Amino acid sequence: MKVLLGTQHTIEWIVLGATLVVGLATVTMATGYGVTADPGVGAGFLPLVGGLGMILGGAMWAIQLVRAPRTSAPEPDSELEPATSAAVAFLSSDNEEDADEAELPDRAGWIRIGVVVAAIAGAALVLPTLGYTLSMALMLAVVLTFVGKRTPVVAVGVAVATTLATRLVFDVWLGTALPASSIPFLADWGL
Repeated sequence: MKVLLGTQHTIEWIVLGATLVVGLATVTMATGYGVTADPGVGAGFLPLVGGLGMILGGAMWAIQLVRAPRTSAPEPDSELEPATSAAVAFLSSDNEEDADEAELPDRAGWIRIGVVVAAIAGAALVLPTLGYTLSMALMLAVVLTFVGKRTPVVAVGVAVATTLATRLVFDVWLGTALPASSIPFLADWGL
């Protein structure tokens, strides 16, 4: 990737600096809210993670900008060159052109949207009865099978692994109470 000296390079460094400043401000404010609380996580935990993510992303971007070979090239007249970074292209593009090109989904697209909406609604309906673990695993398996076009074995495997990972993070590590099943034998199993 070539980084051009001049306006494009300057814009990238300005956006990078703003990203780092906002990330640092978010981390500072988050620690003021409290990262931990007695029953689990505090109000500042999620902003802290977001701010640290911005700082980490900004640091990786800075390393990329420093390590990229620099060449001196004339500024393009009217069109952005393919070597232009995504940030510069986004900031300098005319987004009004894209509005005319937007199209509604085709029939298959509407079916995929319907499957996702129905899966979310179905999970919300069965959540009090089946609990978090089974509801989320079923929802993910349906979406992966019908929208993601995965085989049922792969869909169920990924759904179970993802649900257990989120349960580990939220229930075990963060101490958040996730809904349990109202069916006695499922509740006895911890589901």
